[in-house]
Amino acid sequence: MEGIAGIKKSIIARLEAIENTSIDKNLLVSAEIIEEICDITEELGKEVAVFIDRKGDVAGVSIGDEDTVALKDFDKRRGTESLSTVRCIHTHPNGNGMLSDVDLSALKKMRLDAMASIGVKEGKMTHAFVAFLNADETSELRPVAVGPYNMSKLLKIDIQMVIQDAESSLRQNKRTGKAVESVIERAVLVGIESEEDLDELSELLKTAGGVEISRLVQSRDKKDTAFFIGKGKLKELTLLVQSVNANLVVFDEELSGAQTRNLEEAIGVKVIDRTQLILDIFAQRAKSRDGKLQVELAQMKYMLPRLIGLGAQMSRTGGGIGTRGPGEKKLEIDRRRIRDRIHDLTNEIKEIKKQRELHRENRINNTVFQVCLVGYTNAGKSTLLNSLANADIYAEDQLFATLDPTTRKVVLQGGKEVLVTDTVGFIRKLPHDLIDAFKSTLEEVLYADLLIHVVDRSNDEYEVQMKTVLEVLAELGAENKTIVTAFNKTDKVLDLSEDERAGGSSCDAVYISAKNRIGLEALLDKMEAHASQHAKTVELLIPYTLGNLLSLVHEQADSVLNEDYLPEGVFIKAVVQNRVLGKVAEYQIKQ
Repeated sequence: MEGIAGIKKSIIARLEAIENTSIDKNLLVSAEIIEEICDITEELGKEVAVFIDRKGDVAGVSIGDEDTVALKDFDKRRGTESLSTVRCIHTHPNGNGMLSDVDLSALKKMRLDAMASIGVKEGKMTHAFVAFLNADETSELRPVAVGPYNMSKLLKIDIQMVIQDAESSLRQNKRTGKAVESVIERAVLVGIESEEDLDELSELLKTAGGVEISRLVQSRDKKDTAFFIGKGKLKELTLLVQSVNANLVVFDEELSGAQTRNLEEAIGVKVIDRTQLILDIFAQRAKSRDGKLQVELAQMKYMLPRLIGLGAQMSRTGGGIGTRGPGEKKLEIDRRRIRDRIHDLTNEIKEIKKQRELHRENRINNTVFQVCLVGYTNAGKSTLLNSLANADIYAEDQLFATLDPTTRKVVLQGGKEVLVTDTVGFIRKLPHDLIDAFKSTLEEVLYADLLIHVVDRSNDEYEVQMKTVLEVLAELGAENKTIVTAFNKTDKVLDLSEDERAGGSSCDAVYISAKNRIGLEALLDKMEAHASQHAKTVELLIPYTLGNLLSLVHEQADSVLNEDYLPEGVFIKAVVQNRVLGKVAEYQIKQ
């Protein structure tokens, strides 16, 4: 029995008596039950819901507040072509028996055999409406409402006939291969700050393949240990999920395993948090072996402390947002095996890290100037690299379109070649497990000579996003790197000056449109200026016996200014990078 807290014992006894009642299985409801729930509704001023199964036995009773009742899910259906085998009859204490949006949504979401609402005034039934489910020609399950009915007409409904007709339409759609329910996950977003903060969560959901249909925000300093949100807000969320027919709830904050379990039991739909959503996107985006291993490691680290609390979530087999990726097949393994898997993954990633470090050493030995693109996710880094290098790297207007670092050669205005690397985008509240797992990837920024911080200038929150990127760079130990800020997507901004719109630059900032190739010359000039700062003009005297060293200078010098063949060796005046200078310092002519 639901919602009996604070109810008088005499009323509880009457409700228990209803729970022990059986009626003719062909009746929607009996006159005795109608009279009793109307009388209790008048006395309490609350809704009363009675659930009856196909045998005619009362399966449960619930009490709601003044306006609504949270309808319990009694789903016992045997397959996709079946209904839940339970019907719901409930009261409306305001005298209006019209079915509400919440009623119709609950009917569809829980696939009830039928939903009846009874208006109550002065303890008597005023009229009633009844709704049933039917699959139309577009394969969509739709409620069919009828009424108003008086008591006499209500009791003449043959519920078994109604159920047969409804399930017949479901079976017909299955035979013709039509899907009755959409596979798209319809989500309610929940935050504890402001509604604007949920905009990014909505974009993440869209990237993962879900659709936002509503959102709920609660402003509170202290998080509830059991449900994260307060009990009043939890009731509001439960009713909202029913009213909009949602099948997913996404929290903008990280939940514990116990909180996830408690919320799912209370709301009746799958619940995930921001971290799971981001992990899901990474699982979809990871293409390389390195990326897949790093995502799985992050998933395992996320799961480990939540094994006890996840409860029913651990046995999910239906998939969907929050359950995808390399780690999904391991959701049921125990804590010891997860620790073993984390150990194995960590060792595999260490081996890949060694290989990556060898590649970096080769690039360093080649003394090529290293540039790294960093920035908030979807700032346009991949598009910029495509424009600079005339490449065809995957670039879409979506979050985390690129996970694996990609390096391309870029020719500067003066002809000098540099290597530019695109990295994974950062985001607000980036999960620490992901930062740890992707450290070998993110460490590209530590070995770069110059960082290009790409900023989506068209985003209203661009300053907050810039701060987030700088915080992540500091966490990686790259806060002291030389940074050029490239304000991107200026073609979408209305309040830029003409100079900025044309790609004008000031200090170490440039205004560009990577997609339209605006301002790229200014950015290339900045890169060339910084590359020059890493070079020195030196005079060398190289013995004739060291022809390989002479070749090295010719190959890796930015430019050879003068060359003369003297009796004691070859005199060369050249502009070289600091890395090259270390290799020929022994033969430098002291000034």
